[in-house]
Amino acid sequence: MSRTLLALLIPEAEPLVDELRQRYDPAARRGLGAHVTLVYPFLDSEAITADVMASLRHVVAGYEALRFRLERVRTFPSTIWLAPTPAEPIQALAASIEEAFPVRPSARQSFPEFVPHITAARNVSRELSSITGVLQERLDRLGPVACHCSAVALMESRDRRWHQMTTLALS
Repeated sequence: MSRTLLALLIPEAEPLVDELRQRYDPAARRGLGAHVTLVYPFLDSEAITADVMASLRHVVAGYEALRFRLERVRTFPSTIWLAPTPAEPIQALAASIEEAFPVRPSARQSFPEFVPHITAARNVSRELSSITGVLQERLDRLGPVACHCSAVALMESRDRRWHQMTTLALS
């Protein structure tokens, strides 16, 4: 049984976060590039049937391709991340998917609200300030990064790596 997630893959963010993610984000070392997680966990891979895929495609196709900027560095208590602006279209997409699939495996950690973000470093309480400074310097040097997502990626965790099962087109 393999867990899956739904994400927006954000290659435009790699110049900002790749080196940090390789050092400080286990998901990067498992093959998952810069991304915004929409729903995790989604379903166990064995539960993803043709009907599930048809429903998921229908929900995702109801949304236009997403355009946003990365122009702010933010933190959670031990995580450093980039904030997509505007966040509302991403929040709406994630909410629609969760509404269409209310019965899913439970997450190890639950959060009061969904905050779209691209993780740069996790579990870095002691280094939070210095790593935040490094990321902010990169963002200041490169300027706001324009991003465009035309699909949602369905990813599967298998053999301790993340693998892309398929993509679902946004309209």
